[in-house]
Amino acid sequence: MSDAPPFAAVIFDMDGVLVDGEPIYYGAATAVLAEDGITFPLDDYKKYMGTKSGWNEFVHDLGLPRPASYYRDRCSALVAEAYASVETALPGAVELVRGLKAIGLPLAVASSSHRANVEVCLERLGIADAFDVIVAGNDITHGKPLPDIYLRAAGLLGVAPRDCLAIEDAPAGIQAAHAAGMTCWAVRTEYTRGLPLPDPDRDLESLTEIDLADIAGVPA
Repeated sequence: MSDAPPFAAVIFDMDGVLVDGEPIYYGAATAVLAEDGITFPLDDYKKYMGTKSGWNEFVHDLGLPRPASYYRDRCSALVAEAYASVETALPGAVELVRGLKAIGLPLAVASSSHRANVEVCLERLGIADAFDVIVAGNDITHGKPLPDIYLRAAGLLGVAPRDCLAIEDAPAGIQAAHAAGMTCWAVRTEYTRGLPLPDPDRDLESLTEIDLADIAGVPA
């Protein structure tokens, strides 16, 4: 058996992987739309999860009466406020990140969220210092499911995409990681449990199911 570790780096999505972020976005969107008497069913929202879709798409798809900029500004303020109040990571997230950092594995975050929100959230969780690279939605032009965000993260880490493990939760993120040539494991949340996922290499109910040896070939 080879002594080489299974993966040379790990790239984490944030929302739905490290923190339960989808309720933040869905809650903000539904609150803003409710001001116009518009409902946004969760099943309709789920198709946008993990993508860089924004209010331009929502205005078109939902036939909204106001300009996209109005909804974007209102929603952004609510989202930023929610991230600044984050207190709890998803089960196993902090332990996994800290364990991988302790053995010296390069780590990155590749999130569709705005960089300021990513940085605030990671600070709130106490793991900002664990990541060598952060690539956020406003750092790229083409979001998930295109591979740009993962390719950029791997490039900044100096690791070939084929040697990276991506950990995702949403269909668009899994597609992006696979398009970049990476292995991708999916972790379920209440928002994705029961949602068909596009063939992740491993399907997890929680990050607590991951042993360090699964990733780095070392004893846990």
